[in-house]
Amino acid sequence: MSRLAVMAHWDPRGQVAPHVRRQVASLAAAVDELVVVSTADLDDDGAAFLGRHGRLLRRTNYGYDFFSYKTGLEASRPEDFDEVVVCNDTYVPLVGYGEVFEAMAGRPADFWGLTASQRVHPHVQSFFVAFRPWLVGSQAFRGFWGRMSPVSDRASVIAEYEVGLSRTLTDGGFRFASYYTETDADRALAQRRVAWWTLHRLPPPRRRREWEFLKARSKDPWNPAIALADVALAPSPPRPAGARLPYLKIDTLRYDPYGLGAERLLRLAERRRPEELAGVREYLAATAPLSAARPDTDLRPTPVGVRPLRRLVEYGRAA
Repeated sequence: MSRLAVMAHWDPRGQVAPHVRRQVASLAAAVDELVVVSTADLDDDGAAFLGRHGRLLRRTNYGYDFFSYKTGLEASRPEDFDEVVVCNDTYVPLVGYGEVFEAMAGRPADFWGLTASQRVHPHVQSFFVAFRPWLVGSQAFRGFWGRMSPVSDRASVIAEYEVGLSRTLTDGGFRFASYYTETDADRALAQRRVAWWTLHRLPPPRRRREWEFLKARSKDPWNPAIALADVALAPSPPRPAGARLPYLKIDTLRYDPYGLGAERLLRLAERRRPEELAGVREYLAATAPLSAARPDTDLRPTPVGVRPLRRLVEYGRAA
């Protein structure tokens, strides 16, 4: 099976971080053609590394990762491949791409991702999405990318691009699947964490309508990248030393949105997956003052304080 992968890259320092280098090398080894679209002001070493592992395209930093996907697809011939992948560098892979592709090869789906979310609308999470060839040739697929226009904020990207992609394709009659399937225990844990975080992040409500609002929000769907981040490190058959959730999101480690304890999570990851996490702590420290240029809005915790109910409403809409 021939595969094309388009990877969006950005780094506020103009570098290619160690965990991203491992991701690029692993992806390049698992596909037939890799196109890396970078919006960073790359240094010579970073540009040379990306150029050795794939075709490097550079563009101005606007439109977020979806416009990098669009750029890479338009510069390639996706119709010539048996599978087309778009992904970005916002996560640390914990399962090899070859293993993921092998596991999904027989799944009856028209497009698939590493994980799916029910937040806002059922969708494949857009940091990794794979498309079957018949979907790539469809009017729904071509129309989505052809109609795309730049947006200026992350919440709009989530609504129009991430959720919009899955909605457009499912409305066109296509089905999606995900590599990671939650167990009943995973779902129960995630729901408890949503409820706990909703009720503890804000001062106690004083009006009945505020209590009702919080009660409703405590039953919201979850983002597995946030609510189940530590599940990635839990050994499970048939891979006793592997990960069930196949990645850790960088911004989950950075912003700790559900109060899991970012430092605890990072230490656990470093202890259980030292090779995959090598250099991640240093990357987080070096990019902390610069990371606001490309935040994952749904991974940022809502500040506690002024007008808490309004902030919670805004958070719910953004995520």
